[in-house]
Amino acid sequence: MNLDRDEIIARLKQIDADMSLIDTTEDTYDCVIVGGSALVLMRKIYRSTHDIDAINASDELKPLLDAYNINMNVQAYHTNFPENYLNRIVKLDIPTSKVSFYTVSLEDLVVSKLCAMRGKDQEDIENELVYKELDWDLMDELVEDVCYGILDDFSETALRENYKDYKERFK
Repeated sequence: MNLDRDEIIARLKQIDADMSLIDTTEDTYDCVIVGGSALVLMRKIYRSTHDIDAINASDELKPLLDAYNINMNVQAYHTNFPENYLNRIVKLDIPTSKVSFYTVSLEDLVVSKLCAMRGKDQEDIENELVYKELDWDLMDELVEDVCYGILDDFSETALRENYKDYKERFK
């Protein structure tokens, strides 16, 4: 299934509506979207995406996210984000009452895509709407933070090389 921005937003609003039916308390919940769907929501890329990835969500939301095929299996990529990524999350301007949806920062997304560096990741971050808005000082800091958390030398070397090349081409 291909999801454009409107379809992603519709799905997130439906999750909010369903959560309002499931939980009638005053409690509210959070969900942090990552990957290509986050870039689509930020209006940095205009392609459709096959899935919606979330790296962080309230436990109460997880069964509902699973029912809507929101991929929470990105925990394997958790090392692609600095430990303090939650300090930079950006609230999405979606009218919801029960669930607040966020994306990670643009810089955190780019670093995570530099770690994975699949073809689609490279295409996403080489978009002018992405690289022209980056805070390069923050990028330097985040790459160092992620390198500190990477467990193997090969992955660290790959990230450093990918970032060096990316910075030389787009800064």
